[in-house]
Amino acid sequence: MTAAPGGPLKIAIVSDYYFDYVGGAQTSMRQQKLALEHAGHSVIVVSPARGFRGARYQRSPDGLLVKPLFRLPVLDLAVIPNNARSVAALERYLRSEKVDVVHVQTEFGLAHVVDAAAANMGIPLVHTVHSFYWASEGPPQASVAWFIRWALQLVIGEKIPNILFTPRKTDNLLRNLVLAMARRAKQVVSPSKHQADDLAAAGVTGTISVIPNPIATTDVASNALTIEQARRPSFLWVARCEPVKRPLHFARAVIVALARTDNGFTVDFVGEGSDLPALKKLAANHPEIRVQGALPHDEVLALMDASAAIALTSLGFDNQPMTIAEAVSRERGVLYCDPKLKEGLGNSGYLSESPDAAGLADALVALVEDPSLLVGLSEGALVDRELFSPTNYVERIIEVYRR
Repeated sequence: MTAAPGGPLKIAIVSDYYFDYVGGAQTSMRQQKLALEHAGHSVIVVSPARGFRGARYQRSPDGLLVKPLFRLPVLDLAVIPNNARSVAALERYLRSEKVDVVHVQTEFGLAHVVDAAAANMGIPLVHTVHSFYWASEGPPQASVAWFIRWALQLVIGEKIPNILFTPRKTDNLLRNLVLAMARRAKQVVSPSKHQADDLAAAGVTGTISVIPNPIATTDVASNALTIEQARRPSFLWVARCEPVKRPLHFARAVIVALARTDNGFTVDFVGEGSDLPALKKLAANHPEIRVQGALPHDEVLALMDASAAIALTSLGFDNQPMTIAEAVSRERGVLYCDPKLKEGLGNSGYLSESPDAAGLADALVALVEDPSLLVGLSEGALVDRELFSPTNYVERIIEVYRR
């Protein structure tokens, strides 16, 4: 189907990730869907389903659920092989839905299945890269990287490049997997310029458009930070509680800063992951540190509104975290330590002098001792949040779709 010029489009957003897992990519896709639907377009989601029985393909209110062959437990990743049978089934579905554009947002088996189906139909494929910076902790796992490469190539039905981005074998393999998908798409979207530059340097030849992640859920009005809130501030750290997000680095910085400010602030940690037990142990003797675990999204937004600023402590891992978009949309500044993440934080970001615990502690102390800094960041968020507005996203992504 070809939509009339300027008319509403039917878009299929495709993800290999389970949508019941709360991650940045899933949050971004939900917000994209809302923004596009509010603008009058139709959006269906094609994604794996967890634990359903019966038919391999099951329609849902949002689109199509695909039963995976099996699930990789450590990555919580659905394995959906790219084969002729799967391609034919997805092609039938996309034709029946009269889809105009396929927007792939992952790089594993399902993404390649839908890529092939879209090619058969002659409809545009757009690829958003949510992370080119796969990273992990622990042993390099060189002994199993060859097997993972072999298995992934079987699943996606394509040879994966072998460009050296990092000496960690499995991380390097996953970065090359992302590259393989990005090289297939004529239209690539990156939420950040620094990732777009790295993709181009890695050999992506399609048009790369920098389009920030949108925030479309604005049912609850935001409020500017008051000087009273800033005088004994509360900070919010919200992410997966995993080493790549560096919660323990920040917790150690918090403990140092609490001692230097006479316990002059509080911090809420929200999220689950492998670092959660160690985080709870660090916080045990500090009532100012509240380890919340996982919380529903509405409760996270309430904590964000109650906080004076949001802490973002990843380094060299993130493309453009949804934390930035959500924080500035709620009129809150962001304390961060990775200079590559400055996009969207021109007026609302406070960059620590160094990314280590000492640098983060110094930044906390500076913000606590001068409440006007936090108020200024809140005022700056009103300017920066326009970058993440649903209107801005829809205008720019529809231009990509119509190319």
